[in-house]
Amino acid sequence: MHFIGNRLLSDGELEELRVWLRKNKIDGKKLRREFSDVLPLAELLKRDHPRLIDLYNYPKKCSVQLKLVNWETFNYKVMSKFNLSLSKDLMERLANGSDGAAEVLLYEVIRLEKRQRLEEERNAVLRQERVWEENDEVKTVLVNKQIGDAIVQVPQKMILYSLYEKVSRDSKAKDEAIETFQQRLIHMENILKVKSERIDELLMQMGKVPQENTTKD
Repeated sequence: MHFIGNRLLSDGELEELRVWLRKNKIDGKKLRREFSDVLPLAELLKRDHPRLIDLYNYPKKCSVQLKLVNWETFNYKVMSKFNLSLSKDLMERLANGSDGAAEVLLYEVIRLEKRQRLEEERNAVLRQERVWEENDEVKTVLVNKQIGDAIVQVPQKMILYSLYEKVSRDSKAKDEAIETFQQRLIHMENILKVKSERIDELLMQMGKVPQENTTKD
């Protein structure tokens, strides 16, 4: 469960929110007043989740206390279905129309939409994989490609996404193992170099020279 409390949005988050508000035709100057009650949020989420939300459960309220009741009901019945939970403090700030509370709430809606899009894309890939036969790791599909001024279909080989993920994980593990061995090798070479220099130094102190130097002389 992801708990949503009051916080300050960063400049980047605020800019992303402004773009999202324009896209959804929401007046940013009226956020505090309009989103002091839960109904606008319920209407917003109902577009993508019509079976999940019954607007009759959230009649428009005027008093702060009744607005808070609406928020608590919505938090329990709807937000929990998305694995989200609004803090008591944030719901009170929303009901009172406190500065910044609606922005925090709507930015969490943006994050929710992002997660759902990613989940939908992944599910689409998995559904496509299930259409393919399990023993076929490579498939040839036709893709549109522009050649000159014409669009033609050309064959292109593709592999299962699950196989790609496995190969990527294996490759990363091998790269990490190789890097570890290289670091150990460099460490051992440094140790051997230090020992060799120490041996040469001791031989010089004993009045002897290394055999290599003697041979050269």
